[in-house]
Amino acid sequence: MSDENPYEAYDLDPTAGPKAITAKLRELAEDTDDERERARIREAWEALTMHPRRRLDLALQAHPESREGPGRPPRPLIAGPAEPPALDELVALPSLVELAGLADVELADLPLDEDPILAGSSRTPDP
Repeated sequence: MSDENPYEAYDLDPTAGPKAITAKLRELAEDTDDERERARIREAWEALTMHPRRRLDLALQAHPESREGPGRPPRPLIAGPAEPPALDELVALPSLVELAGLADVELADLPLDEDPILAGSSRTPDP
């Protein structure tokens, strides 16, 4: 078989199973009069249907078409949410600093020993 991936060479779906691959390649083999091409199709069929590991390797190496057809807008790179968020998802959550009662405390000026957040944690004492 040539070095070309049979999924790409014969426009096969990499997610297709042996039955679909057989049907497509049989159709291609019946449509050609060239014996060499028929032999290449048979070789591709054997690689894709008789060797499951080889079929998987070739399917993973096949490059899916990533461009839309002519006249269609390009697909978005990042899909948005399936539905708009609920109103409660848009509400701003309260600040953890305010909930801890530390809104008026200048944390940047405190030494670590006096830090109110670390003082309440279960720190292990230094040896």
